[in-house]
Amino acid sequence: MPNKRTIGALLHEVAQILKARNLDLNAAEILLETRLGLKRTELWSSFDRVLEEKHELQFKADFDRYLNGEPVQYILNIAPFYGYDFYVDQNVLIPRPETEELVLLCEQFLKKNPQKTVLDVCTGSGIIAISLKKLFPELAVSASDISFQALAVAQKNSLALNAPVNFVETDLLEAFKHEKQTFDVIVANPPYIAEREKQEMSTYVLANEPELALFAENNGLAIYERLIKDLPEVLDDKFWIAVEIGYTQGEAVQALFASTFPEAKTYIHKDINQKDRIVVCSNLLNGDMN
Repeated sequence: MPNKRTIGALLHEVAQILKARNLDLNAAEILLETRLGLKRTELWSSFDRVLEEKHELQFKADFDRYLNGEPVQYILNIAPFYGYDFYVDQNVLIPRPETEELVLLCEQFLKKNPQKTVLDVCTGSGIIAISLKKLFPELAVSASDISFQALAVAQKNSLALNAPVNFVETDLLEAFKHEKQTFDVIVANPPYIAEREKQEMSTYVLANEPELALFAENNGLAIYERLIKDLPEVLDDKFWIAVEIGYTQGEAVQALFASTFPEAKTYIHKDINQKDRIVVCSNLLNGDMN
């Protein structure tokens, strides 16, 4: 790539490469606008701007990484979620839009039913816990993960976004059981992909994202089985629980909750694509947000 080209000329050139490889045509614009600190509309209105050599060299390095199979979010160490930019690296999953629906459901519940304490299990980069703390600053928010590396990312995001969260390194609920801590609300987005589903997954995901945060045994249900069995030890008398699920797991996870909490109401919430995505269990009268 020779120097002294305009933004428009550069984007036109790399668009041909992306088309030829059947890759996301947005990738080049995302890389460029983020490094230059521009909004998309500002980038489009700057097509005649000549790039400085340092910016062109940075773009070439970024674009080569993308062509070699690295996701844009890891290249830039930024992923948007629920209106905030979160730091991400290969120690954590890239936030998915489906998880925003879990936060939205929790937000809707908390607006109608104010609570005091929330626990986010398998927090990863901290997106759920931090988003809830930003929405409800008065909430005492805790978050756990088995991965020390993931918690380091979550702590970084907590500080950057000025959202104090109590992070705990533990296997699911073990530390809270030991300390006899209880919570009003518990949310979780645990690993739930079955090993057999690997063949259906993007090579971008398999090559870059941590397997520990993706896969679970017993057709993806193993973490739910352990989590739900232990939940009664860490819940207050009145509670609201919401977990993200794979779209084929609704009835199975609902049955696990019904077995452990026969007195509570459990329902499946569908995502924007009308696929089963969240299971909610609550013994509060207003806990049903369906």
